[in-house]
Amino acid sequence: MKKIVLYSSNSKHRDKSSNCTVFPKWAMQWDEMAARHKDVEITLVVQLSGRYFLDIKDGELVQEPENIKVITLPMDAKLPEFLDTVAAQEPDIAVAMPGPVSGYDWNGLRDAAIAEGLRKRGIDTICYSADTALDCFDKARTHRVLKENGFRIPDALYLHHELFVTDKLGDVCTGNVYQEYILWEIENMDMPVVIKSTTGSSSMGIFIAKSYEEARDYLLSDKLTEDVIVEQFLDGEEYGAEVHGDRGNYYVSPPFRIFNTVPGQLNDPLGQTTLKYGPILDEDLKVSEVMAELKRMAELMGFSGIMEVDLVLVKGEWYILEVNNRWSGLTTLITASQGRLPYDVYVDEAVGADRDYNDVERLTYACQFKMPKVELETLEKIASEKAIQSIIQYEVRIPGREIFWFNDTVIGGFSTMKELLDGFDALQKKYPDQIPDFLSTALREKEG
Repeated sequence: MKKIVLYSSNSKHRDKSSNCTVFPKWAMQWDEMAARHKDVEITLVVQLSGRYFLDIKDGELVQEPENIKVITLPMDAKLPEFLDTVAAQEPDIAVAMPGPVSGYDWNGLRDAAIAEGLRKRGIDTICYSADTALDCFDKARTHRVLKENGFRIPDALYLHHELFVTDKLGDVCTGNVYQEYILWEIENMDMPVVIKSTTGSSSMGIFIAKSYEEARDYLLSDKLTEDVIVEQFLDGEEYGAEVHGDRGNYYVSPPFRIFNTVPGQLNDPLGQTTLKYGPILDEDLKVSEVMAELKRMAELMGFSGIMEVDLVLVKGEWYILEVNNRWSGLTTLITASQGRLPYDVYVDEAVGADRDYNDVERLTYACQFKMPKVELETLEKIASEKAIQSIIQYEVRIPGREIFWFNDTVIGGFSTMKELLDGFDALQKKYPDQIPDFLSTALREKEG
């Protein structure tokens, strides 16, 4: 029997009261997946902060899968402990499953380092390289790699923070040539521009400058505290897509549309008015072209697992905005459209998939939206509805902001877009106090 270890490290030392409740339970999803792979022995190695993999409450594992082996490490587990633990299982193959984290989005770098250590011990692994992890973690590196290889991206300029403010740090120099150069370049950029951290996550700390003067004043203020990129703001429709698999065996999703149901508001990964749906298969939008480009990028950068790509469509042309080398906010939506569980992506890498997920005709329509805080009893009732594919209740703690909750909800299994619209309307009418009517109305208007 083939032995597979799936592992995911996490740098986030979450407070034990920071909970995440999932329907169907992660344990049930693991057992469902294991039932489809009875000839495989699966071991999961994660930390107790692994909210995307285990049913945890107040820092304790409350429900464990019956048909896979689970090894949990403490929240503060370091790289060597992870490496030793995975290696001790003597797997035929180890598969990395990097997850997201607020703050610095760098979990993939640690998982890539663990994979390198496993390979040195003679253990076969499925994971991208540390260089690839760095190319995704650092947005300036991402931009450079994509530009050098001919991908369509917005114009952008990298700003090294310490050099930009060196004249504030002492009397080493009598002027700041670097600052003068950066401001001159920005003055010649098309406005507006987006100023964002090279290493931040979840769109936190983004500033949009509508004029050169706004950009200059922001960069010269105390608000600039780290390296940033100054990027041309592209006014178009936002989309997301994912590539699943390993080198030479990739499944590329079509784009899924992302929009804010409040006109004039930017999309916010944590916002309750952002809605995602798809797949978008309209060839008038050159869907096949962008899917081919995403596959080329995956091959070029040597991706493994899940690669999420932020896209924008401007006047009929696709642009790549960002690349994330991990489980993303689109994963539950896209895998629901494919008719598989998120974990299937990783096991399919190791043993092979039972179908070709590049066959877009076999995809179903799905939609992802956020419900406000709901009592767990009611949430469980909603989750039992046939159209509901998954609900993840997040408790979000962001420094400087009040704790807030939302329920990330995916409905799916619809053969047509019309069925999706009707299904959304039916759920809203059945649960008017839990599912805001503006969501289904906005989706119908978007498609209408």
